[in-house]
Amino acid sequence: MRKTVSATEAKVHLGAMLEWAANHPEAVVIESRGRPRAVLLSFEEYQKLEQARQAVRKQEALQRLEALADRVAARGAGLEGHDAEAVADRLVREAAEGLARSGRVRFRGR
Repeated sequence: MRKTVSATEAKVHLGAMLEWAANHPEAVVIESRGRPRAVLLSFEEYQKLEQARQAVRKQEALQRLEALADRVAARGAGLEGHDAEAVADRLVREAAEGLARSGRVRFRGR
């Protein structure tokens, strides 16, 4: 069961809350004026969340690259096989590099 505290309580009992968060998988929701404003969770849970986010970003990038490859293949129907592959490879590489530069996706080895 998640724990909810006010911002004032969080300020007063930060040390105890850090200890609790470090030892429980549940998050501590911090409210201000009755509205959820932040979450305190263990570093282990944070790492799991970040890994899940990265997996989603990679999947989304792969889907965009596959859609781009499909569009390139459809446009290049009149090209010879080798030329069509070269164009598709160049466009996919440019798209992947753009995603990596923007920080939206990280590829292994980078």
